[in-house]
Amino acid sequence: MNKELPKAYEPQQYEDAIYKRWEDSGYFTPEACPPWVDNPDSREPYSIMMPPPNVTGVLHLGHALENTLMDVMARYQRMNGKKVLLLPGTDHAAVATQARVEKNLVEAGMKNPRLELGREGLLEKIREYAEQSKTTILSQIKKMGTSADWSRLAYTFDEERSKIVNIVFKKMYDDGLIYRGYRVVNWSVKGQSTSSDDELAYIERKSKLYTFKYSESFPIPIATTRPETKLGDTAVAVHPEGRWKEYVGQEFVIENFGQAGHTLRLKIIADENVDDSFGTGALGVTTAHSPIDFEMYLKQKALGNDIGLIQVIGKDGLMTKEAGTKYEGKTVEEAREQVVDWLRAEGLLIEEQEIDQSVATSDRFGDIIESIPMTQWFVDVNKEIPGRGKSLKELMREAVTIGLDGNAKKKTIVNPERFEKSYLAWVDNLYDWCISRQIWWGHRVPVWYCQGAKNKEQGTTCQYVVTSEKLKACPECGGNIAQDEDTLDTWFSSGMWPFATLGGPEHKDFKTFFPTSWMQMGYEIVSLWMARMILFSAYLFNDIPFKDAYVHGILRDKDGRKFSKSLKNGIDPLDVIKEYGTDALRFSLMVGVAPGNDSRFYMEKVEAGRNLVNKLWNMSRFMLMTVDKEQGTMNKPVRRRGGDQVRPEAKTLADQWILKKLDTLVTGVTKNLDSFDFSYAAESLRDFTWNDLADWYLEIAKIEGGKAEVLNYILNTLLKLWHPYTPFVTEAIWQEVYGEEQLLMVAPWPTIQRSEDVIGTEEQFELMKRIVTGVRNLRSEYNIEPAKKVAVTISAGKQIELLQKNVEILKGMARLENCTIEKTIAKPDGAVGFIESEVEVFMDLSGSVDLEKEKERIQKEIALIEPYVISLEKKLANDEFVNNAPAAVVEGEKKKLEEAREKLKKLQEQLGVLTK
Repeated sequence: MNKELPKAYEPQQYEDAIYKRWEDSGYFTPEACPPWVDNPDSREPYSIMMPPPNVTGVLHLGHALENTLMDVMARYQRMNGKKVLLLPGTDHAAVATQARVEKNLVEAGMKNPRLELGREGLLEKIREYAEQSKTTILSQIKKMGTSADWSRLAYTFDEERSKIVNIVFKKMYDDGLIYRGYRVVNWSVKGQSTSSDDELAYIERKSKLYTFKYSESFPIPIATTRPETKLGDTAVAVHPEGRWKEYVGQEFVIENFGQAGHTLRLKIIADENVDDSFGTGALGVTTAHSPIDFEMYLKQKALGNDIGLIQVIGKDGLMTKEAGTKYEGKTVEEAREQVVDWLRAEGLLIEEQEIDQSVATSDRFGDIIESIPMTQWFVDVNKEIPGRGKSLKELMREAVTIGLDGNAKKKTIVNPERFEKSYLAWVDNLYDWCISRQIWWGHRVPVWYCQGAKNKEQGTTCQYVVTSEKLKACPECGGNIAQDEDTLDTWFSSGMWPFATLGGPEHKDFKTFFPTSWMQMGYEIVSLWMARMILFSAYLFNDIPFKDAYVHGILRDKDGRKFSKSLKNGIDPLDVIKEYGTDALRFSLMVGVAPGNDSRFYMEKVEAGRNLVNKLWNMSRFMLMTVDKEQGTMNKPVRRRGGDQVRPEAKTLADQWILKKLDTLVTGVTKNLDSFDFSYAAESLRDFTWNDLADWYLEIAKIEGGKAEVLNYILNTLLKLWHPYTPFVTEAIWQEVYGEEQLLMVAPWPTIQRSEDVIGTEEQFELMKRIVTGVRNLRSEYNIEPAKKVAVTISAGKQIELLQKNVEILKGMARLENCTIEKTIAKPDGAVGFIESEVEVFMDLSGSVDLEKEKERIQKEIALIEPYVISLEKKLANDEFVNNAPAAVVEGEKKKLEEAREKLKKLQEQLGVLTK
């Protein structure tokens, strides 16, 4: 079959058709088996659950990065004969989606969407938005070339996943791991909802630290940034052995603090966590408005010392009546100003200091978080699990250290390893997890409250019922029943993603693919998501959710900034694909990225990716034309795993060199992908393709000829190696060459085939490369035009046989008119040269260079550089400059001087040769 590729690769003409062919083939499903696999039923399962993108709009470049990572892994494993499942899905993203829709409605003129639409009305608006967004996102994922099994598409809020969420909630409740409690929580006034600690975004701002005393007679000064909360203080904590230990156990009555009109009763309590050497060595305890202080409250209460709790800030963000009649209804800023004014007027303000403060804000609503006490639903991470003898916290630690129950097979390996340490630090400091949210979009808490007995005379004793099934009446008294108004934290359902997508323990997919094989995520959600996935899988199945966790960094813009609407630096992946093609974008996202580190995105990388794709196309076109000319047709790839393409016999030193280079590439890329070093694998492929193959071997092939078998083998192997990174162009070439009866996406991954070639050594070919490069450098130094051929004489010594045998390669690659090779020869007059591994190479300048013009050119360059060198020497001899200029500037000047001296030396040497 004679087949010539079109002169140019146009991605838009191929990509959609190729993706449809992949989908129609059925190979996106794990059940479909490549024809070369001998025993389909014995294939090793390999599963990746796609981190579900939020249905809050469209995909961004971060999603493009993640889809590329997943697809590279899925395609690689599929080509290795594994039963690959890349399961796609989307996340309802409760808070994020509702916040987005409410914002859109407000911008459209609606003042209060919740009030004006009501629960069902707003939910309908959110559903419409989510479905539209979901459709867009899924089409974008396909556009990235993601080889996902669309027949298993999942959604965190669909019926199957919702049922699993309710079942898990009930089980944890029955085990005493979920409870309804009154605790201090993070509250977003703007969103009117709670937030977990991991959903907080911290911002830096200027603030003031006030040091004061509660009254003239109060002996202990304290410091705070929030004087308004001191209206609700109930105690002062000091170290049991610190400077204020004599007051421990005493109670001080503070009348009319801040002119609030009420009395504060401050107990002095001992707490070892108070740093006696820091600040005043004492802490004002605001039990209702600090999680830490609330823990002190619980600790003291357990000891029989109830220090009380006074809530002075309400859910509306305003001061409550408990703050005092003077402050009730005021904003916290207004109350703060008035308390400080009172302290100053009473002479109680000791110091007022400006500081930089890190403040917690809601990551979705953007307002500053208030800590207030509320009744909410919590997951108890410290309580012992019935029948397990361990807490959730202990399971979460075991899963990434020794393995669950000490079983190494039940251990999640975190890559890079440094993120294991940050994960464990987070686990060690984990508090009970508040899982209820005061929003309407999301999984509703599966708890029903009895509204009263059917027969009023009967009375009612039931309070609430936890069940995974929807209720119509109270199961205890038959009375009316109402479901809890709150919804569950998004991460509660997302944490079940690895197994909820597989249908649960009784499902065939669960039995085949769980634990899953590999999961990737950004480091910013290791605690938000990875920890929750480990928690649920370890608790429910005593197993890990995935065997390997790959943690990547954040993709930033070319200046190192995050992509954001406010910066107006966002880039739509589809716009990039439209201009450069999907493969160019995928390649640009993979190169130059160290695992776990942030990376920068700039269009020059995409342009380089497009150039590489075009290079691959043009090289393939040349190779096919060469093969067709020499052989008449391409060999069709063998479909058996044991065969692959048969490694051809090397007939020349260049053949042996390139085949060994290809063997090294296969070994290296395979090793890199097995260890998730995606960037290094891609860079190795690029270097081989562009340097070894295009710049050297293909040029030599034009000189030597007879390369059909070797070129056929190289092309076949190289397309397979490139396919996980650039699936579209490689599939396009493959199908143009071999037809559509076998897709490249399920071709066998290349293996090393041993060779008995004894033609020469790699070092011999590298010597020839260095000689060619040396001649090219001389041509450049003496401004010899590229098209002009020169004469070279070589004193070859022990390498005479090698160089004489390959003289045509030297002549062709270095553009030589004559190449005289002798064992020993003296340097000819008027020649310049170099020594390479005891081989002396001389280039005759006569006839190639106008000596007088060249001398004139060099003299002019020397005349320009000499004063420049002198000026730099003077500058660096000036102690005032060296001692006062920034070190980087001084080093820069030294480097300039070094480079100028080196250039001057070379010019003087060249001039010396020409004047002899």
